Amino acid sequence: MEEKNFEELRNQFAILKEQLNKQEIVNDRLLRETMKAKKKDINSTKNLEYGCVLFCLFILPLNWYTRTWSLPFTIATALLLIVCAVATHFIHKPVDSLNFLKDDFATVARVMAKFKKQYDCWLYYVTPVLLTPWIAWACYDFAWRRAPEGVNPWLMCIPIFVGGGIGFAIGLYYHFKAVNAAQDIIDDMENME
Repeated sequence: MEEKNFEELRNQFAILKEQLNKQEIVNDRLLRETMKAKKKDINSTKNLEYGCVLFCLFILPLNWYTRTWSLPFTIATALLLIVCAVATHFIHKPVDSLNFLKDDFATVARVMAKFKKQYDCWLYYVTPVLLTPWIAWACYDFAWRRAPEGVNPWLMCIPIFVGGGIGFAIGLYYHFKAVNAAQDIIDDMENME
């Protein structure tokens, strides 16, 4: 009788273990699909950056005809856009190389943490160093050098500040969208364990 109970208990344990294994496989697959979907949020920042660079590099030659900005400022702006595009490419490259359906969670977590750190460093340390002199130069080049007689150059700076504010808000939105997606992937993996 005890042997029969023991055998029955062992069978129930085997069934329970099989169900747990199936549940773990389903959870693993769901987590990987979620990570793959969140990669789209991360890539949206890269796609926006590339789109802006292409648009601006296409628009910059119009300056040759309008002479709104000086040639050195136009060249510096083009170089700045290219530097930003190259930096974006290198920051995103490890994320792009991930295969969320096959790579182990430790690799994914390491890449996401590195991506987050690099993206935050770019925003908090590199962006002010690049944008502050660029905006000052834009104000000087557009407002002080081109202001019609009797017009306050500060009034001519208003479009630059408004455009810069809108661009900065859009950039922050996409920055935090990407960083939060990377953090969500890390958090989901930690909650899985």
